[in-house]
Parts: sequence; C-alpha cells; structure tokens
Amino acid sequence: MTTQTRFSPSPQPAVVKAHGAADLLSLVPLLIGCRPRDSVVLVPFAGGRAAGGLRLDLPADELSADETAEIAAEFVGHLARLPKEIDRAAVVVYTDDPYRDEQGRVARSAFVQALLRCLAAAEYGLVDALCVGSDGWGQCLDGPFEPHPLSEIEPDRLALPGIEVPQGDQHAGTELPPSNLIEREQVGHELLRLTLRSDDLTLPDLFEDALAHDPADLSPPVLARLALALDRPAIRDIALGQWAGDLDEGRAIQRFNVAWSRGERIDFDGPLRLAGEGDEADPDRLRHALEVAKRVASVAPRARRAGPFAAAAWLSWALGRSTHAAHFVKLAREIDPHHGLADIIATMIAQTHLPAWLGSRVSPRASRTRRAGQRGAS
Repeated sequence: MTTQTRFSPSPQPAVVKAHGAADLLSLVPLLIGCRPRDSVVLVPFAGGRAAGGLRLDLPADELSADETAEIAAEFVGHLARLPKEIDRAAVVVYTDDPYRDEQGRVARSAFVQALLRCLAAAEYGLVDALCVGSDGWGQCLDGPFEPHPLSEIEPDRLALPGIEVPQGDQHAGTELPPSNLIEREQVGHELLRLTLRSDDLTLPDLFEDALAHDPADLSPPVLARLALALDRPAIRDIALGQWAGDLDEGRAIQRFNVAWSRGERIDFDGPLRLAGEGDEADPDRLRHALEVAKRVASVAPRARRAGPFAAAAWLSWALGRSTHAAHFVKLAREIDPHHGLADIIATMIAQTHLPAWLGSRVSPRASRTRRAGQRGAS
C-alpha cells in the first residue's frame, strides 16, 4: 500500500491551548491545510506545540491483522524522520461511516489500536485518539461514549489570525486554472519560434517577475518562455531554486549550471534546494510559484506539460503537500513515463523525505528528547 503523507508545519508553530478534544479537532484542518476525508491523521507534538500533520488514506477494512499492523508501523515510522523534538502525537480518524458501527464499535477502532501499539513501542506519548464520523465525533477507543455534534469542531471557531480556514478535502487545490483556446494557441505559436539558453542572463529576472504578477495576468509570450524553461532541466532547476530562495540564489544556480555544462569546476556555496536543503523558504513565494506552474501547465501544449507538472509536484512537496505532489507526478508521468524530476519526487514522497525548511519550523522547546535509535516503530 502506498502511503501518502502531508507534513506542513505552520511558519510559527501553533501553541496548542486546547480546552478539550473539540479544540484539537478544530485545529487539525488548520495544521494540515485541508478537511481530511477517509483519512487518519497523526499530529506530532514538540512539547506543547503541534507541528503539522501526517495524513494517510484509511486502509481497507478487510485487511488482515498482520497487514493492518504493517501499515500502522509504517505510518508511525514516519515520525522518526521528523525533528527529534517530536515526543508525542495525537491520532485522529476521519471516516464517512457513522461514529459507531452496527455492533456498537467505534469506527476503525482496530486500526487505531494498531497505531497506539506502534506509538507505544516507539516511545511516543499519546495526546489523544479521536474519531470524526458522519454523524458526530468522539473518542476512538470503545467505551460508553456518545458522539458529539460535528458543529463543535469547526475550524472557524478558533479564529486564529492570519491563518486561512481550508474548505476542501485533501484533493482540493490540484485543479488547473481555466484557460481558453485563444491563449493556448498563442502560447503554442510562441513556442514554435522560441529558443532559450541556460546562459541567458534574463532568466532569473523572468522567474522573479512571474512572482510579481497574478498568474492569471501573465501574457502568452511570458507563459511560453516559462513553459519552455520548466521543460528544460538545467533552466528549470534555476527557477525552482530561486523560487525557494531569492533572485541572488537563482543567479548563483545559473552560474553553476552554465559552468558545469561547459566542463568548468566552480564551487557552489548555496543549499541544494531540489533535495530540500536550506532552512529558509518563504511559503508565500512557494505558493505563488505553484500557482504560476499550474497556470503554465493549463496553457502549454500537451508535449510541453510534463515540465510544468513536475515543477508543480516539486513546489507542492516543498510546501509539505505530498498528496498534491503525488498527483502532479502522476500527470507528468502520463506524458513522460521516465521524467527525471518526477521520478525523484516520487522517491522522496515514498521515503517521506522532507525539506529542511519544514522541520526547522518546529519549536525547539520540548518536554524531552530521545536518541535516534530509540525512535523507530516496531
């Protein structure tokens, strides 16, 4: 079973001042950026601070006990790849089924029990185990609990300043923006006569200027240049590194790539952004760049879409949206089954490799730390 996770710490980790389980459940969509459906979410905690969330599609009910245990162990094992300050976790199940089944058992309680055993084996403390069903929410474990109204866990009730309340589920946000036939034809005509060289000194300016405009307002000539740039690995790497960093970083990457292509050896002092290196990446820049890549994909001819799709996959991964990244990887591979960047991103998703700038946002304050060797799930 493929594990699709999403780890998305907020720029300033939220201090959880929950007065009960309802507050925690109201917080989860704000932490992971969606209203999950048919999912289980692990909310890691560094001391008293929630540090994003890991989401997994709910496994099938008919799996054997061994298969269930294996999925639970793999999922909990992802916590070991997060910063060492993580010492506790909350478990939340989201299902379209009623809170209790016909036998009176809490929905998916068997899978939750498997998760709890793995958390205990890995020496993580438990914050809470909760289930959100179609008719109410409550504790995940069997007992004399009656479901509470779903209206008690609306994220809007927290009213956290500066944090947008998500409205869609985990698949929302992958849609391409609308485009019309005229602009697609214009972009296609521009591409027929367009050439780009990786040593073109205006390229970093092109990428920076794209972030200064609403993607919907980018002209066909600019969209065509971006489509060609994102389809050329040596140029695309400049764009992605610059969007994760800044204009100077883009120029430094360009100098290195051009020198490398000429067989020259020069030192590169900056972080390797494509691998997720570097402690600072402005999420607003990344989000805007993602919308630019989606806009380019919406107007580019099909033969030129693999590059923008792969760029959208990387930008989604850079934001901690691995479910979205996997979607764009799939679209890129449908056009080019052997697309290099798409393959790299797929591997990083499968291994739950996270950008350094996500982990660096986790609060360093925690109630305790542990050695790396004590943290694996069993």
